[in-house]
Amino acid sequence: YLMLIPLLSTCSQSSDPQVISTQVELPSPSDDGFPRVDGSTSTAPLGAMIVCTMMEIPCEWVTFVDGNRYLMPDLTGYQGDFPGIGHHGTHSAYLNLINGEADLILVARSLSMEELKLAQLFGVEFDIRPVTLDAFVFIANENNPVDGHSLNEIQHINTGELTNWDQVGGPQGEIHPSQRDEQSGSQQLMLSLVMKDLPMVDAPLLVLLKMIAPFYAISDDPLGIGYSVYYYEENMAPNEKIKLLAVDGIKPDHVSIQTRQYPFTTEVYMVVLADSPPTSTNMSLRDWLLSPAGQEIVEQNGYVPIQD
Repeated sequence: YLMLIPLLSTCSQSSDPQVISTQVELPSPSDDGFPRVDGSTSTAPLGAMIVCTMMEIPCEWVTFVDGNRYLMPDLTGYQGDFPGIGHHGTHSAYLNLINGEADLILVARSLSMEELKLAQLFGVEFDIRPVTLDAFVFIANENNPVDGHSLNEIQHINTGELTNWDQVGGPQGEIHPSQRDEQSGSQQLMLSLVMKDLPMVDAPLLVLLKMIAPFYAISDDPLGIGYSVYYYEENMAPNEKIKLLAVDGIKPDHVSIQTRQYPFTTEVYMVVLADSPPTSTNMSLRDWLLSPAGQEIVEQNGYVPIQD
């Protein structure tokens, strides 16, 4: 943190969605250069989609060696330098924006307390706006007969009070609840949305560092349970051995998320520095993404639009 560059302003945020005029147009990359984009792992396809649309280059889904699927630009026949798309994870993206190493970030959650304090320490003010909907979801092995939990059950599984599947309507067998590292987007959502003031069981061996790790672990473990975000599970880590669990009787899907009936519906944010000029490419991209044209492309690429 000692290498962060202080910026002059105070830290604040706005998360109110806006209805943007139908007249908003996608900015040209020649206006003031393409911004440096960073963000959560689960928003990498959104970053790629924006770049491809702005540069008028087709995108295609590519499966990487780590098992993740990403939307990538098809550079066949492309001439010139293509802007980089670097998503380093939620926490790193916030740090890079504070440090001046990113111009805008696409993140699956708002600031953690640590990030907020750091922004205040270095005098950084953010403009934070939701641009799509997502959901915090729970996953289990396809062969597990349990199809859902109540919020109370989820909380008590993760505090260590419920330890056997037969306590929640399942077979005899020890529950294996995986966790994520503390500053990951998934873990921060778990703490803020689900656990609130309840302490999670202290189990360092259950902490998985990569976003795809719970999918690998649970696909081989009928007694496992974990969590992620809906877009990532549906589009970036498809696994026939994994199923989504209902919460309080409501299963996450496109409809239950768009209507916000699913209890852990969340928002994906575009974050820029608050002192960005209104006519900058950063702000123009944000406004375009919230316009009807931008939201239509959002939906075409598997995201749940935030605007009707």
